[in-house]
Amino acid sequence: QMGLSIPDATLRMPETMPCTEASFFGIVIQIQSQAGGNLSEALGNLSRVLRDRKKMKAKVAALSMEAKASAAIIGALPFIVAFLVYLSSPAYLMPLFNTSVGNLILGCSAVWMSIGILVMRKMMNFEV
Repeated sequence: QMGLSIPDATLRMPETMPCTEASFFGIVIQIQSQAGGNLSEALGNLSRVLRDRKKMKAKVAALSMEAKASAAIIGALPFIVAFLVYLSSPAYLMPLFNTSVGNLILGCSAVWMSIGILVMRKMMNFEV
């Protein structure tokens, strides 16, 4: 006899094709060869699970994009409002740039904006 048995070959398949689907397939074939049972039903269940995983990943990606768009809008609002205030009455914002207290406020605002961006990134980037 040459080569590997089908269960062993499918278990080693993720080594050459590294994806979770290949790993699941190998595990299902291995279990079916040891325990017996209806292989077509097991493969049907596997295909349903894989389809559901794909749908869930697509849904998570859509929700993540919605959160990213909301974060971009919320992040841009302070700058837009400051620009509009500057256009309407420039003297109102000048103390932020001309005084040490104003510079401190701008610095603290920049730090808090950076922290908010980092937190939003951590919240939006996750695996399913």
